[in-house]
Amino acid sequence: MENGSHFDGDKIEKFDIKIKKKPKDGVILQLHHTVRDSHGDCRRIRFSLAVFDDNQEKLACTDNAGNLFIIDFCDLKFWKLVNHGICTALHFVPDRLDALVVASSDKFDLNFLDTETGCVSLTLSGHTDHVKHISFSKTKLNNLLTASHAEAILWELKNCTKYFTLNTHLGSQIQQIMFTPAGDYLVACFQNDTVQIWRHDTMKSVKQIIPTGLKHIKNIEFTMNGRAMVIAGLVPKLILFSMDTWKAVKSIDLTKYNIKGVQHVAFVPQMFDGGANKILAILSSNCTLHLLDLDTQDLITNICPQSSSIKKFVVSPTGKYFLCILQLGEVNIYNSALVIENSKDVIVAPEKKELPGCSTNAYRCNIQQALANKSAVEQKMRACMDSARLRRILMQYGEYPDKFRSIIWKSLLITPKNKVAYSALVDKGIHPAYKNIEKQFTIHSTVTLKNLKRLLSCLAHWCPLFGVMKFLPGFVFPFVKVLQKDPLLLFECVATILMNQCQLWFEYAPFPPISVLAMIENVLAEHDQQLLDHYCQLGVTSQIYALKILETAFSEVLTCTEWLVLWDHILSNEPAYILMIVVSYNIVQKNAIRRLKTVDQIEKFFHLQNPINMKVFLKKAYVFLNDTSEDVHPRRFFNSFVSLEKGGCYQQFTGYPKATICLKLARERKKAVSADRYTLRELTKKSQEKIINEGIDKLDIDSDKDNDKDVKDKYYKKHRRKSTVHLQNKDESRSRVREEFLKNVFFTSDLGLKISKETAESMRTRRFRESIRPKKKRKSPEKIHSLEKEVEKLMKSCSNSDTSD
Repeated sequence: MENGSHFDGDKIEKFDIKIKKKPKDGVILQLHHTVRDSHGDCRRIRFSLAVFDDNQEKLACTDNAGNLFIIDFCDLKFWKLVNHGICTALHFVPDRLDALVVASSDKFDLNFLDTETGCVSLTLSGHTDHVKHISFSKTKLNNLLTASHAEAILWELKNCTKYFTLNTHLGSQIQQIMFTPAGDYLVACFQNDTVQIWRHDTMKSVKQIIPTGLKHIKNIEFTMNGRAMVIAGLVPKLILFSMDTWKAVKSIDLTKYNIKGVQHVAFVPQMFDGGANKILAILSSNCTLHLLDLDTQDLITNICPQSSSIKKFVVSPTGKYFLCILQLGEVNIYNSALVIENSKDVIVAPEKKELPGCSTNAYRCNIQQALANKSAVEQKMRACMDSARLRRILMQYGEYPDKFRSIIWKSLLITPKNKVAYSALVDKGIHPAYKNIEKQFTIHSTVTLKNLKRLLSCLAHWCPLFGVMKFLPGFVFPFVKVLQKDPLLLFECVATILMNQCQLWFEYAPFPPISVLAMIENVLAEHDQQLLDHYCQLGVTSQIYALKILETAFSEVLTCTEWLVLWDHILSNEPAYILMIVVSYNIVQKNAIRRLKTVDQIEKFFHLQNPINMKVFLKKAYVFLNDTSEDVHPRRFFNSFVSLEKGGCYQQFTGYPKATICLKLARERKKAVSADRYTLRELTKKSQEKIINEGIDKLDIDSDKDNDKDVKDKYYKKHRRKSTVHLQNKDESRSRVREEFLKNVFFTSDLGLKISKETAESMRTRRFRESIRPKKKRKSPEKIHSLEKEVEKLMKSCSNSDTSD
């Protein structure tokens, strides 16, 4: 902590401003900071933060260069203060004229500035990270609460000392912390979606709130009287809590207002509402500001400037003004009363004239009209699903919402929805290569198995390559689990991924993709040579540390939730990003990998789910994507994204060596033909043995039922006409009959013919020699056909002989 003042002695010059009286859009003032460089070119510096004072007479704004501006609405003046570095948080000191707290990014200090002179009257030091939140207590004016993501500090300004320090751990960092309006409690929301409340005087925890059905809590806000609190997050839902009973009193579904997620909320106080604020400002995930009436649950208006989308917004303490910081860096300052009044005149009145009998509000009428026009709805969806907007949402929240993930993936991959072309592939049936796919995978769900077979068959019918790639079932299986409710979307998503993210994978098919593995190795060598040396010492190749996780689409090394988050980022970036993910995974897991001493241990490591920090994992991949030198960057060798063509058929997949694949297919068909021929011979033999066994069994049954020796002698004499040996017992007779029966079936075409013993023996010998004679040449199709006819004739003659006997 430091006390003192710093002032350069220069007099601060003030400039006049003009405020619009009754603008149609409600913007009374627009701020932008444009400077000229040494070459005379104009350059715009973006504003980053802004805050109103309690009397809403002054506004403080800072830009990305650390310039701090003060706007006075009473005197209609503005001036620039001395630059003290880039600011991370701002807040006016209540009940003190011209005092402003500025959190500096340099050393994370808190400076108390005089807004008239720019002097620093007090500096507080003690934070270890950038300060993001500043709050003052209204009951104890000397108590100041400041917080970063990692810690919160309660200061006693009278003695400039720390009164209380709250430290957090990874995974439960602070999203927002503040005093309640009455000052009795401290309320904080954390990244693990919990809200914690402490008493201000004792700093004891009094309540913990875990809202059900609300993920990724981003913001909490109180009414002016402090009796109600609203909680908002990525899920399109608002939860209102009563601070008197500590219970949820209302839940508002935002999907009916076309709000898919919430970045920030704030109450807009109105005159004569007694502090029970009814109007809530909501900054949605598509960077549009919505004003919602909580009593009637009607949407008052939507604010979306044409020049740029909204990045942040701030409401003055009494609700007279609010401002929006745009993505391009400008600041629009609105008069809230004019915005609400103009919205009633422009939106509600025309709707009442066109629909005089309509009792619903203007917003619902507009939605009904939009739904009636299908093309208009599709255009709005395309605008909302713009890849740039989706990527901003992804970078802010880290993942896409589960409920809309399939729709977002469809938009990112630009799937054409070719129903006719897909139906033609499905009508070809199950591909022979995947007919018995269940023998390779243990899949308990018959629905999942059916969808997997259908997807693989469609891919194989689309391109012969996908009928011979052994890794393909494991690669597509996680996508089947996620998108199996929409088979058409599933096929088109996987096909698009194979065309883009899997570029150069099949360049040497069915051999490993040498060029892809070389790219990964080069990037790894640039960013972590020590890890690559460790692999080289053990003899570990890129086929182990890269190809294994690529061929399973990372599904073996990540949990289901982690896998979904990863592919959100892969599909939102250029095709080369997937190779950076492989390098990032190896480097993030470096400490665990370097403890492994054998190739088998490392190979097993890349087939197991290992704990990983997803934020660090993805962040490193982005760093590699941007900081890898152009000489080794995979972007040089990858083509830009190409979607499937819309029409009656899909374009051909040509990124593979056709001659190699055709040769492999021909060999597999040759094996199948030879297997079928061998199977036919075996089936013939088995059918003949079955006839023999039935005859022997029948003999046993007849002999047990009837002990008449004449009947048995008659049966034996029938099959043993010229034999001179008389059998002595039943077992010997059975074995002899079986032996004679086998000879007659295998080597005689007609058992009823009366031929001499010599003729039968010569015929048997000749046929036996022919059957065991080695075949030097492969039989022609005509010979195979004649063989099949001969077998059929043999089986028919055997059946005729049985009936004649």
